[in-house]
Amino acid sequence: MAAPYDEIEADMWRWMREFVSVKNEFYGAKFPPCPFAQKALLTQTVDVAVWQSGDVRRFIRECALDMRDSPKLTTRVMAFPPRVQMAWGINDFVEALNREVIKDNVFLNTGVAKTSISKYPGSGGLPYFMVVANSLEPVLKGAEALQKTDYYKEWPAGHYEIVVERRERMAKRYGKHTEPDHL
Repeated sequence: MAAPYDEIEADMWRWMREFVSVKNEFYGAKFPPCPFAQKALLTQTVDVAVWQSGDVRRFIRECALDMRDSPKLTTRVMAFPPRVQMAWGINDFVEALNREVIKDNVFLNTGVAKTSISKYPGSGGLPYFMVVANSLEPVLKGAEALQKTDYYKEWPAGHYEIVVERRERMAKRYGKHTEPDHL
C-alpha cells in the first residue's frame, strides 16, 4: 500500500498552522514555537516537500539546492517517516550540506514535528521526522531581535547552543564574507 502523500503534506501544513505558528504554553502563551511562521504562512513563502521514495540524502540535497534557487521561498519543510531520524549519519550529512549551502543563504535544521502522528507506513504512532531549510539572513536577524525579548528565557542552555549559537558559528565560518572597503 502506498503512503498517503497528500495526507502527509496536509499534516505538515496543519502542524505549521496549529502548533508552530500559534502561541504556546512553553512561552507563557506570549510566543509561538516559531514567532516568524505566521508571517511566512500568510505571505506564502513556505512550502512542504514530502519524501516518497529513493535516497533520502539526495532528496534533502535537491530540496536545499532548489530552495537556494527559489528567491521567494523563505522556508521549506521536508517531511520523512520517523525511522529516517535514526538513519546512520543523517545529522552529519545535514551539517555537511549546511557547510556547502550556507554561503547561498540556506540553513538546514533537523527535528521532529511535535504533536504530529506520521502517516508513513510502519511509523508506530511516532511524529514525522523533518528537515527544515530556512533563508539564513532573516533567521539570524530574527534571532538577534528575539534575544531582546523573553523568547529564549526558558530554553535549556544545551538547546540554545545547538539551535542559536551553532547557527551563528556556522554562518560566521561558512557564510558569505564581504571584504572591507579599502581607500
